[in-house]
Amino acid sequence: MALITLMSLIGATLGISNLVTSSVMERSAELALMKAVGAKNGQITLLVLTEIILTAIVGAAAGYFMGYAFAQIIGQSVFSSSIEMSGMVAFLVTVLIIAVTLIGSIPAIRMILRLRPSEVLHGGH
Repeated sequence: MALITLMSLIGATLGISNLVTSSVMERSAELALMKAVGAKNGQITLLVLTEIILTAIVGAAAGYFMGYAFAQIIGQSVFSSSIEMSGMVAFLVTVLIIAVTLIGSIPAIRMILRLRPSEVLHGGH
């Protein structure tokens, strides 16, 4: 069970990394322009991380409630009983989602830090 969980977390991290890197690449001109007009790397990184974390929190909440609903449906149809959800499980899942999201964001953040406004805005990137 732990191996399946670990593989799922690694898969989720790779998926998030791919999505966030793609998003940063699509927004490279916007981010380069922000740098060109004086935004610091930390400010741009904080902006992108805020967007990523907010998306993760919304996704975690939606996933929790959908998972809870499906667990109830399966519990009633298979076991004729409801399924109790532990607060500790919700907390651990939230922490794991945020950790996986942050780890998956590392390549995109590194890309932001290496972004050169002159190259991007003049079509060299």
